[in-house]
Amino acid sequence: MNLKTPFFVILLSIIVLFLSCENTKQSESSKEKVELPNIALLGTFHFATTSDYSSMDLDDFRSDKRQKEIRLLIEALKTYKPTKIMVEYPYRKEDKLNDDYKEYLKDIYTLTINEIDQLGFRLAKELGHQKLYCIDQKMPLPFGPLSKYAEKYEKQKFETFLSSIKENDKQDSKRLKTATLLEYFAYKNSNEEDLKNKNQYLKGTAQFVSDSTYIGVKFVSKWWERNFHIMANIDMQTQKDDRLLVIVGGAHRAVLKDFYEDREDVEYVEISDYLK
Repeated sequence: MNLKTPFFVILLSIIVLFLSCENTKQSESSKEKVELPNIALLGTFHFATTSDYSSMDLDDFRSDKRQKEIRLLIEALKTYKPTKIMVEYPYRKEDKLNDDYKEYLKDIYTLTINEIDQLGFRLAKELGHQKLYCIDQKMPLPFGPLSKYAEKYEKQKFETFLSSIKENDKQDSKRLKTATLLEYFAYKNSNEEDLKNKNQYLKGTAQFVSDSTYIGVKFVSKWWERNFHIMANIDMQTQKDDRLLVIVGGAHRAVLKDFYEDREDVEYVEISDYLK
């Protein structure tokens, strides 16, 4: 059999072309994977006063002990090497926040006890960042109508539900008193805590419904809608080679984590891997 006949020459050319195309596809696929933006979500609690229904009982975060722990937490977060730090501050008020940050870079701004200052500002400065990125989208939750409905039709169940929220914050306060901030943040950024945060809405709030009103579902839907808006605000400020660190409340992290873990255009990074 003559391998130099036109038929075999053509066949060999087709095989070479096919293999070349496959190699090109694999190369492009690898390149695309490398260029996917990375995103890590740091779930936090509010270091200062909050308008939330229930909050933790905190000790003095300005104390030498807690300030030392904040420095250790920041050192751990630096190992992730974020290129952008995003914080739970209104998206359309970014200029105001960054005016404060610029003053902080010039040593003429005194940090408040707020977690945005204590974690966001300090971490950004140590990494040499010139700005922070704001992602929050305020949306009023229908707590009034929910409370009114529950008080009228399911008062005992509602009181039990509210008591469970307060009890959870009480237990978290006890844990924080005996743990370092690094230990506590590792615990709060776990699958167990993410599930607890989501179930507070899915198994708790959403149960207050009847055949004439779905107020519990409306409440939960509004919470998920707010997180979709936060996701959009993150996306609008993301580039392909970014390593994002998003500092948000733990209940936001739990929902946003589901969004980003399931997406194919980003690489989700578990921040708890860096808190050890």
